[in-house]
Amino acid sequence: MRIAFVSPHSDPLAEPGEPDSGGQCVYERKLAATLAQTDHEVRAYTRRWGDKAAERTIADGAGVRRMEAGGDDFVRKEDMAPVLPAFVERMWERDGAWLDRAAVFHGHYWDGGAAALMASLRTGRPLIFTSHSLGREKRDRVPEDGTLNYALRIANEHRVMAAADRIIALTEMEKGVLGERYGVPPEKVAVVPGGVDTAAYRPTGEAARVRADLGLAEDELMVFTTGRLDPRKGYDLLLQALPRVKAALAEHGLRARFLLPGGGEALNANEAEVRRRMEALIAEHELGDMVTLFPHLEFDDLLAYYGAADLFVLPSPYEPFGLVAVEAMACETPVLATCHGGPPEIIDPGDNGDLADPHDPRAFGDALTRLLSDPEALAAMGRNGRKKAVQVFDWTAVAGAIAGIYQDAVERAPG
Repeated sequence: MRIAFVSPHSDPLAEPGEPDSGGQCVYERKLAATLAQTDHEVRAYTRRWGDKAAERTIADGAGVRRMEAGGDDFVRKEDMAPVLPAFVERMWERDGAWLDRAAVFHGHYWDGGAAALMASLRTGRPLIFTSHSLGREKRDRVPEDGTLNYALRIANEHRVMAAADRIIALTEMEKGVLGERYGVPPEKVAVVPGGVDTAAYRPTGEAARVRADLGLAEDELMVFTTGRLDPRKGYDLLLQALPRVKAALAEHGLRARFLLPGGGEALNANEAEVRRRMEALIAEHELGDMVTLFPHLEFDDLLAYYGAADLFVLPSPYEPFGLVAVEAMACETPVLATCHGGPPEIIDPGDNGDLADPHDPRAFGDALTRLLSDPEALAAMGRNGRKKAVQVFDWTAVAGAIAGIYQDAVERAPG
């Protein structure tokens, strides 16, 4: 089956630390590669900017095609709408013969959904849509600041969802929101969780090296989080909870080091502002001995950090799924995650981690303290998390389910 992924802002082969790199890019890359392993052919269409190559291979049978639309500079996803007509035209100029014979168009995020809708209308082939994040939900957690363009995003989400043949939700919670807030009939929605390569994400046995490299004391607990520098990731909320944690751990004779992302060498304006806010909170609350901002990590180091941590924390105000939580679980690390969005369908409190509201520094801090005060329970939660990651979230099962959705849409297509 020929499958066209359409994702203008989200490059499946984006380098970590690039603008708009993150879990969605990983999802697209791994899904494309796993589908290709079962004799499907996948081409992912994204936007070209900077000095990126026009084409790159993901795996045998799967590749990225980068379209020149909207100039040479990076364009934020919030500003992508005017670029989309030219983006789709460029797809056909570059790859028209292949696209005319594609079986399905799978749009990712609202901009990819809108472009995939244009492609579907042009060919009559089924439209599959995965939102990855919902504008109405995100607006509730992160209010409009004049740059997020929620009104345009939400209007287009409604259009894409109304036209889509099938919608893939990452969680049952998301399926419910699609019905309640977007009017999507439940029979149109299939729930398939995000996946993780459990052969790649695994315990590495390098905890001692990582701890030595970081200068951690023998009795110092390691807490890790990762992601791009974005106000929606909640690093400031985590830092506001830490004074309470520091005091409570001291009462138990415990210490912890929190490893938070500090960004790459060249930060854009938004990333620089997030880092300034983090540094200000660290100084204000005298957390310099408790918090370390680490630079960009290559994959091997990222994997080692996951595995070396006693606890992974995901403090986003809202997280539509929470792929990094599954990655941590696959590395045998328990997770404390936001209770808003997808993590409640990943984390089983008391079994492989816990959930708390990062908007409430007291509640989030108490959850951190409770977990860190029982290292033996943490270790058991980590082992349980690895088991769940392998059984539920491995990419082979995820890609098989999505391939079935494609096939069903093709069989039901008119004509």
